[in-house]
Amino acid sequence: MSYLACLAIGALILVDRAVTNWTSGLSREMTVQVRIIRDTDIAQEVEKAYRILAEFPGILEAEVLDETAGARLLEPWLGTRSLEGLPVPRLIRVVTDTKSPPDIPALERALSAVRGARLDTHQKWEAELTRMARALSVLSYAILLLISVSAIAIVVFATRAVLQANRHIVDLLHLVGARDSYIARQIDGRFLRTGLLSGFIGVGLGLTTFLLLGVFGGASESGFAAASLGLLFSAPSIAVWSYGFLFAVPLAATLICLITARITLMRRLGVIT
Repeated sequence: MSYLACLAIGALILVDRAVTNWTSGLSREMTVQVRIIRDTDIAQEVEKAYRILAEFPGILEAEVLDETAGARLLEPWLGTRSLEGLPVPRLIRVVTDTKSPPDIPALERALSAVRGARLDTHQKWEAELTRMARALSVLSYAILLLISVSAIAIVVFATRAVLQANRHIVDLLHLVGARDSYIARQIDGRFLRTGLLSGFIGVGLGLTTFLLLGVFGGASESGFAAASLGLLFSAPSIAVWSYGFLFAVPLAATLICLITARITLMRRLGVIT
């Protein structure tokens, strides 16, 4: 259970970082598409759009992409042969000033002077990424809750088994006048050691899993392998939070063991008495 909890926490951290990086990139950039229209000089229209963007307040950089940029974006879906003869729009990459962003309605009005121009602010994709991140976060929290409930059930059955196996000792202690709280304290130490040991073993296995995913998960710099390594080897200001959440698992496992075992013991000892 501790191992699965570490995996869920690690996945939650990776999803949060990935969505933060993606949305920050989308919020800084926009794209202008200039469609090819009959009886229109596309190069002249692209140049006109570029001049408008370069002089517009709140825009730090405007870059006209080459003619094959749009085709490369469509290749994964349409292939290369299907693009032959299609009027693929020209693209202009725009970097905005996040401290003083441009007036989007005014920019759209200015670009209306360019035939075939359309401004894409990426807000739709940013909203979709945020929605996906929330769904994955809710799923991760649900998994953590399910793991916690399963751990509580395991401790309850383990406590009953320990108490049943030592029934004769419990009867003897009751006979000599021992209170239920005294008997429960004698068993608490066992569950304390079990919680700490299982928690640290789970953390160790979880860190090893993310390390193996990072080493053998592929060479892509932006894939899951790189993200897994980033979880383990990141800046100290970031790593302290990542490792803090992961090493909270042994503490949580110990508290679950102690509290659940104590409640179960007191109830069962009351029944035995």
